Amino acid sequence: MAGGMGVRRGIPLKDRPVFRPGGVDPPTRTEPTRLCLVRGPAGAEGPWPGVVVEWRRSSRGWAALVIYVVTDGDATTVVQTVLDAAYLQPVRP
Repeated sequence: MAGGMGVRRGIPLKDRPVFRPGGVDPPTRTEPTRLCLVRGPAGAEGPWPGVVVEWRRSSRGWAALVIYVVTDGDATTVVQTVLDAAYLQPVRP
């Protein structure tokens, strides 16, 4: 059947093995995504509203992959970066 979905053959995607480099599964996420306030560098101190996507352990302690929004007048910028935990403040719902 040209251009359409034909007869389904083979193993369904949900049943196929997944390749993981080094054979290591990623750690299971135990906590939901967290809202936070991000304190930025001098000149853009904030605090800016953000979301912690993932926590990481480094040699210097904990760090987080964060997405946050910076506004300057009419301009709005979305930033995704890894920050030390010291720059983050949790927001309680």
